[in-house]
Amino acid sequence: LLFLVFKEITPNIYYYIPNRFQEGYGLNEQAINTAFKNKIKLIITVDCGVSSVYEIEKAKDFGIDVIISDHHIPQSNIPSAFAVINPKCDEKYPFKELAGVGVSFKIAQALYGRLNKNQDSLYEFLDFVALGSIADSVPFIGENRILIKYGLKILNQTKKEGLKALIKECGLNEGEISTKDINYALAPRLNAAGRLDDPKIALDLLLTESKSKARHLARKLSEINKNRRNIGTNILKEAKMQAQKQMSEENNCILVLSADNWNQGVIGIIASRLVEEFNRPTIVISNKDGMGKGSGRSTRNFHLYKAIEQCKEFLENYGGHKYAAGIGIKSENISGFKLKMNEISQNFIREKDLIPELEIDASILLNEINFSLIKDIDALEPFGLANPKPVFCSFKNNIFNWRLVGGKKEHLKLKVIEKDRLLDGIGFKLAKVGSQVLADSKIVNLAFNIELNKWNGAENIQINIKDIKSNCLEGI
Repeated sequence: LLFLVFKEITPNIYYYIPNRFQEGYGLNEQAINTAFKNKIKLIITVDCGVSSVYEIEKAKDFGIDVIISDHHIPQSNIPSAFAVINPKCDEKYPFKELAGVGVSFKIAQALYGRLNKNQDSLYEFLDFVALGSIADSVPFIGENRILIKYGLKILNQTKKEGLKALIKECGLNEGEISTKDINYALAPRLNAAGRLDDPKIALDLLLTESKSKARHLARKLSEINKNRRNIGTNILKEAKMQAQKQMSEENNCILVLSADNWNQGVIGIIASRLVEEFNRPTIVISNKDGMGKGSGRSTRNFHLYKAIEQCKEFLENYGGHKYAAGIGIKSENISGFKLKMNEISQNFIREKDLIPELEIDASILLNEINFSLIKDIDALEPFGLANPKPVFCSFKNNIFNWRLVGGKKEHLKLKVIEKDRLLDGIGFKLAKVGSQVLADSKIVNLAFNIELNKWNGAENIQINIKDIKSNCLEGI
């Protein structure tokens, strides 16, 4: 977004994307040296820099100004850059939860205002804003809610050849792209480039105006993403074994997992998967030559960054926010770091926090579910972190029939009946629990989202089952 905006203003605009395996994620000495050799006079960071105190001083020694554009939580010592643009560093700015791309969009608006350019023309970039905000898992509230809502509209009619090619490559339909499609199809492919290959592939896709080049790059990203999934599957198996051992033998509330052979590009994804499965904050570390790079994800009740900050004596570097963080650590310090993190967790994580919770918004009768209700629910979109899709529950439901579906038979498909009302239901990853419950009883309690299932041009109401239990006095 920023590259295209500045490209309209000056031809003297260049980009630099760090190699995460050699340089890490953010501003670094190699990047500054490259800028100096190429006589760059101004560096603008995107989604990084607020922790780069040393690097900013080095740039200044070279006579390079640095404008920091970031959204991560600042450490105690904020770099003395030419400017720091970060809502978390500005007491006056009313909304603190912008994503990195949201901050970039605000810079573009301010720049257009200063140049007396029509800011309305920036709306064409809202597809990038929606894409980046959703992928970065920021709360869907305040300004983010508006940026994402209208960004999705622009994305669904995007004129950018790269996005159009990627949408087609994913088997999605223009005009029907949702937050779910971004999370599970578009964003993973764009992220895969930097995780396993060259991140410039993703940027080239987003910048290209060539249809043929866009198709080629979109296919390449899919291939890289497929490889990423295969690598991730193997690492996940090893990480699960470590996690189960830490929980059973050490009774750890926070999982700190490490190995020498884990690909650094996928450890963030592995951490997310483990949080979903074990409901514990998780940090996954990949070791190489005595140094570890770690990526962490957290549960909603635990502030991961604040906990890591209390362990900084073990770390070479760190950064992040409440739900996600990254660390650099000497391999010899991992055991001490793990011990200290779990000591900290005892003050903040209660036993009940380790039990997955499903919050129910309302009880409903099946015959109350109709297209009018779906329209009312849709008015609350976009759904995401801090604005989840409403979860309903229904009691004493008769299951007409059920079966297991999917290549590995891991999903539950059923028909539920109430008087003269018959509804289809799908429960993703619920095959095991569903089979156990339905083996004992065909009358069950259900927790679910309500959605439209579109197939072959037809629209049918479907319930997306989140949990299933035998009917009992305790309810759901």
